[in-house]
Amino acid sequence: MTARNILEVSLVRSPSFGKAHILASASDISRPIVLKADCALGQIDFINCLPVTWVLQREKPERLSLAFGTPGALNALYREKKLHLGAMSSHYFLEDGGFELFPDISISSLGAVGSVLFFSRRPLAEYKSPGVIKIGVPKASASSVRLIHILLAETYGLEPRFVAMDEPDPTNSTTELGSGAELGAGALDGYLCFGDSALLVDKKMTDSGLSRDFTRRDLGQWWYERYQLPMVFGVWAARKSWIEANPQDFAAISRYLAASHGLGLSRDFRQVVAEAAERTGLSEDRLEHYYRHELDFNLTTAHREGLALYQQLCKKHGLLIK
Repeated sequence: MTARNILEVSLVRSPSFGKAHILASASDISRPIVLKADCALGQIDFINCLPVTWVLQREKPERLSLAFGTPGALNALYREKKLHLGAMSSHYFLEDGGFELFPDISISSLGAVGSVLFFSRRPLAEYKSPGVIKIGVPKASASSVRLIHILLAETYGLEPRFVAMDEPDPTNSTTELGSGAELGAGALDGYLCFGDSALLVDKKMTDSGLSRDFTRRDLGQWWYERYQLPMVFGVWAARKSWIEANPQDFAAISRYLAASHGLGLSRDFRQVVAEAAERTGLSEDRLEHYYRHELDFNLTTAHREGLALYQQLCKKHGLLIK
């Protein structure tokens, strides 16, 4: 299917960080996007990417195929050079060093993000510094795990000890078994939740009343409060060698990605929200707030500064191999 009826996108700058608000005009792109070579685009299969993937799946250019997976699974495919372009965690982008950003698109927040959450058994200020804090973390995450390491160390002087889990969940005591059994039952001080799972855990915490027994920190808000910059959790990028071989396709896909998330947040927004509700069982009101007020898909100068600071702090704490 060719890219048709894609709306032109204009950017209106707000005073805060030059944040770009997507506005779709009534005019269509007059010509379809034509790629010169077959290529596969890696795409994160979480609802935070639905404003992009909803359009990609329905109006993608010919010769472009999509490979869906978690951030961790896609990072492995990029590492093995089985994929050369697509969505990826910010940490993997920085660690690999062989990719170039697609402009004007990211998975970020300018404050609370809603889907990267840390639940601790007691207020973090009560932990002795320096000290160790034991945390259940998701196996599929890279950027968020490094981010909680940075924030705990920089804010409270705490050293995290991580226990990898499929889906950490403070509402389910069995999540402390398996890979965390060596710590003993009830040994975890906190849980890092991200993606769709974080949204669901957050609701369960509130509905069950367990939220009274934990301290909740939104990592996007925590980062913003501390550094006054956007937190870039994920990016779209292409391997530099692929760009050199396919410069026209890189330019075409860059335009298409920017137009796609613009459409997902405007023309197709109701369908995006309905699909997210069907996948998660969350209310459309909650999901509309998530897309409108928590997620940010732009990549401005301020976003790049936030990404550079994240890289600097990862290096400071030995969290980047390269």
